[in-house]
Amino acid sequence: MRDTVPTPIRGQRQRRFLASLALRPGQVVSKETIIEDSWDGEPPLTVSGQLQTSAWMVRTALSDAGLPRDVLGSHERGYELRTPPESVDLFAFREKVRAARELHARGEHKEAAERLDSALALWNGPAIADVTSSRLRLRAETLQEERTAAFELRALVDVGLGRYGDAIAQLSELVCRDPLREDLCVSLMKAYYAEGRQADAIQVFHRAKNILRDQVGISPGERMTRVMQAILRQDEKALHNSAGVN
Repeated sequence: MRDTVPTPIRGQRQRRFLASLALRPGQVVSKETIIEDSWDGEPPLTVSGQLQTSAWMVRTALSDAGLPRDVLGSHERGYELRTPPESVDLFAFREKVRAARELHARGEHKEAAERLDSALALWNGPAIADVTSSRLRLRAETLQEERTAAFELRALVDVGLGRYGDAIAQLSELVCRDPLREDLCVSLMKAYYAEGRQADAIQVFHRAKNILRDQVGISPGERMTRVMQAILRQDEKALHNSAGVN
């Protein structure tokens, strides 16, 4: 939770338990859901006792960090992390990104950049770090995609501010990490074009086309193809109106 001293949660079971609750702050999370998150559908025979022990240990750790003991509530059917969503980094991040997206859409790029910088500063490493549950790792991958989308939006805000070099550097790094993401390739194409580097924008398309063909056996999607055609025609209006974040 934000504005608190980092609190180490020791033990894999305890980290899984708290992660399951932190993904749903202010909600009673059923024991069944926590068990699914923690043991991937294969709980031990002693699962009830282990849940109780995990709750006690997490409650103690949070109390030692200065939080009230009732911040972790127990219910007949589950447990609850009694904290408003905005006090959890994930939900604060999402709200800041949502606001930044609206500001960017209105052309308020400076304000959008400030919101995004604040949102991205909430990340101190991979999501749900040091948790080995397969189900929670899948959630972590989804959260990482949200982070990537925020970086992409930050780059597009830089385009709006005329900081083309910064945008191209950020998008190039994102594309390098995930070359199959057509949305990132499209944003990089548009950033190059905005800087007047039409040839580089076209090269991004052809490189992505080859990777898609060789690795997954498909052709670029409709949006990417449409943006490529607009770049070839130097159709500013079509580029501006292309679907997705602009």
